[in-house]
Amino acid sequence: MKKALVAALAVAGLAMAQVSFADEAKAEKKSAKTSKYEVVDVACFVGKGEKGEKHKECAMKCISGGGELALLSNGKLYIPVDKDFKSARSQFVSKGGDVVDVAGKKISKGGVNYLQIE
Repeated sequence: MKKALVAALAVAGLAMAQVSFADEAKAEKKSAKTSKYEVVDVACFVGKGEKGEKHKECAMKCISGGGELALLSNGKLYIPVDKDFKSARSQFVSKGGDVVDVAGKKISKGGVNYLQIE
């Protein structure tokens, strides 16, 4: 009898865990939203504060030449990544200096900001 009760409790616990994980996955999907970001060259932005329309030509040249890029929003830089945290850089190389609408989830870890692209 005790074994049957323990087995029933274990099955119930697993069922509740699956519901909990499903709820978390739904919450993550809901937290992704579309926002505006400026595609900036990291070296110019961090080193000199360069951004905006006046810096667009330089940003395009630096980024297309292999310079690191980031997405700027409200003074914060975000590294664009895909769902597996692999670089999503290729989506933005031709957009240096542009303001783009991007759907994604903001994630900060260890002082680094990521934008997980939808």
